[in-house]
Amino acid sequence: MRPLVLLFASALVTVNSLAQDSLKVKPNESELKQKVWANIFTSFYSTLTGSNNPGSAFEMPTALLGYSATLNDRFKATLIYDVTRTTNNISVIDSLGEPLNVSYNEGSRYTAFLKMAEIKYSPISFIDLRVGQLLNTQYLTTQDRFWGYRYIYFTFQEVHRYGNPADFGAQVDLKYQSKFLAQLSVTNGDGPFKQQDSDSKFLYSLNLEYYPIKGAIVKVYTDISLAPQSISNGYNRSALSVFAGFKGDLSRFAVEYNSVKNYGFTRNSDYWGFSSFLSYTVTSKVDILARYDYINRSAPLNLNGSHFMLAGLHFNPIKNLSCSVNLRHLTVPQKTMLYFSFGANF
Repeated sequence: MRPLVLLFASALVTVNSLAQDSLKVKPNESELKQKVWANIFTSFYSTLTGSNNPGSAFEMPTALLGYSATLNDRFKATLIYDVTRTTNNISVIDSLGEPLNVSYNEGSRYTAFLKMAEIKYSPISFIDLRVGQLLNTQYLTTQDRFWGYRYIYFTFQEVHRYGNPADFGAQVDLKYQSKFLAQLSVTNGDGPFKQQDSDSKFLYSLNLEYYPIKGAIVKVYTDISLAPQSISNGYNRSALSVFAGFKGDLSRFAVEYNSVKNYGFTRNSDYWGFSSFLSYTVTSKVDILARYDYINRSAPLNLNGSHFMLAGLHFNPIKNLSCSVNLRHLTVPQKTMLYFSFGANF
């Protein structure tokens, strides 16, 4: 812990000395620039083949409210509240390992939670310092935006929980023109729904992004999370993600490989899979899109060796409103579902 504290203290002193001249208040710096935004993503699905419980339902994948304030040309604060399921199913077994019938109130699947509460300091043009509740650079800050159809379906790593969407910590961004980005972060490792574990074991991550030509990106992310001492026979967990994509005027496509070693700090509990997608703009209001995922293992969906396919249409009838009809097929368990998805951004 002491070397970590010294490292951050040294970094802050160094950056402060580099930016000392730029800290003088300018006449126009007192003006506060504020922005409020919101997203509503909702859908209706019906199971066409196979079994699904319930067979048809309305869903609310995301309802998000955000606020940002640019304090001056160096400081910016962002606050985001999201809605998701923050509870887990409870299972109780007896001494023989047999499940017991237990009655309980699970809690809401649509609970508002603090997704982002970040203070960003940009002392010089190529350095950003962030502290607070930070969005995860593993998939949320890049892949999610590149995919661009979050109202239809989340990206691979978010669906299968290969990492947390956000966490409490600190981060340093190093930028080289518009070609290269390196992000180093230290977070609690327990995600946005829990406080730091009693052993104070952190998650350390490195995210590298390279933009060789306009519209193209190559991204490599890796992290390691030290096993808490409270977990007997626990092993350090690590993750690796490799992403490459290209976005042109009318089309976009990308491929991604993801893996987690010692998932849940359990030895030889390795999860991996890959995802690919493409879309093409037919008119200014209509896109066609397709996606294929291979899921070697998924803890939240309890899947092993399953193929997921999605194909559909994206339609923008008016600005800031999105609609989609899309067909989804999952091989294990065998089921085909028809979705009608809607998104509003304002």
